[in-house]
Amino acid sequence: MTPDDAVARAAIRDDLDATLVVEAAAGTGKTTELVNRILRVLEVGPTTMDEVVAVTFTEKAAGELKLRLREALETARARAASADVRRRLDEALERLEEAHVNTIHGFCAELIRERPVEARVDPLFAVLTGPQADQLYNRAFQSWLQESLADPTEGVRRALRRTSAPIFGVASGDGDGPVDRLRRAGRLLAEWRSFPEPWRRPPFDRASAIGGVLELLHRLASLSEEPAYLRDNLYADTDAARRLSRQIKLEESFGQIDHDGWEARLVDLVRDRGISRTRKGSGARYGKHASRTEVLAARDALFAALQQFKQSADGDLAACLQQDLAGATTRYQDLKSAAGVLDFTDLLARARDLIRDDAAVRQHLQRAFRRIFVDEFQDTDPIQAEILLLLAGGEPGKLFIVGDPKQAIYRFRGTDVETYWRVRDLLEAQGGRTLQLTTSYRSVPPIQRFVNAAFERQMVEDRRTLQSGYVPLARSREDEPSQPAIIALPVPRPYGRRSFGGLKASD
Repeated sequence: MTPDDAVARAAIRDDLDATLVVEAAAGTGKTTELVNRILRVLEVGPTTMDEVVAVTFTEKAAGELKLRLREALETARARAASADVRRRLDEALERLEEAHVNTIHGFCAELIRERPVEARVDPLFAVLTGPQADQLYNRAFQSWLQESLADPTEGVRRALRRTSAPIFGVASGDGDGPVDRLRRAGRLLAEWRSFPEPWRRPPFDRASAIGGVLELLHRLASLSEEPAYLRDNLYADTDAARRLSRQIKLEESFGQIDHDGWEARLVDLVRDRGISRTRKGSGARYGKHASRTEVLAARDALFAALQQFKQSADGDLAACLQQDLAGATTRYQDLKSAAGVLDFTDLLARARDLIRDDAAVRQHLQRAFRRIFVDEFQDTDPIQAEILLLLAGGEPGKLFIVGDPKQAIYRFRGTDVETYWRVRDLLEAQGGRTLQLTTSYRSVPPIQRFVNAAFERQMVEDRRTLQSGYVPLARSREDEPSQPAIIALPVPRPYGRRSFGGLKASD
């Protein structure tokens, strides 16, 4: 254990009047230190078990935390130095099942059930499971979609023209059609309904952008249509571009301008393997009228334009749908209200609104909960963070959080490292301290050295890209020379040069 690490662990146990943010990697004992601090708070008093809040983010983790706390209390009671300490620990054990050791969602449900009128919910509300919430949303979505199809908005119209082609990671037949994708997008937006502000929609001249890409498409088709050798790999791989060019020219010849359909087909072309991974073929001359260099340059120009177009079109479409799908979210909310049920997002939003908007309730809860402990804080989203900060009320020593910003990987759920940094900076501005635990008890020293060497240069904190910094691990034991800790194995080549996923490129 390094001197700095020992100082940090001592502060966790003894500096009970300071707000602390503990950053620690897996295997450094951060949950153990959280339990030690809870135990110390109960030993010295005057905080009692029912005044302690300890939250984490999964049912399993909450159960394990309560079990570890019980074991620590029993051990500490057996070695208590005084009758007063033993009495306080006895009382804590007796009331452990009443303690607020729970998931953040479970804790919020407790708060709402205590004040259903103030929270404006059915006093007998039930909490939907994930599948139940999905099923109810599907009902709302289908009802909304049927009405929307009578006069579709721009976003719905464009989204439904996108093809049903399988995408990477989704097997064919797994419901990846346009309606299924639209429903999934709506479901995700329903979970983000606490952030209703319109998404930024930069200017995007879709018709002009499509026209520019079509010029490049027709140029590549013209250059590549007459190869000297029909089995030329470059000719084979650009076939999709020629077919699309012919289709669009035919439609234009009939006076048909279909920007929605052309957008969808140009986006599909980006995923075409021949266009995205074009083989060069061999020989300087491609055909009578074009060199191989000219065809390859035309392909590169088209592919770059397609990628840029897809990015712009997808972003523009997402901003459209964010507003268009609000109607489905409203119907989903209405169905829940009629059934007297809440989903997980409701638990957070209702609890936050209750604490934030009702001063009497907020002051009561701030007095009732004297100590708040948060495990795995990197999994906290903005609403959860707001709840915890409101309950803490800026009181020194009341809030203790542990986490690892490197593990903030659930950005799709709104839990990214930016939220972690924002809360940490706020607490430091209020006089809190950030501590680092670096001693790893999980791995032997050679593995720690290997990990440090691999990640220390690669993981550099960058707030612009939301990249957390790497903190080197320190060893807790001596080397074990009897057997190697790290064995380097060659990586096999599972596929041939021209195969992918077990299929040859020609299949």
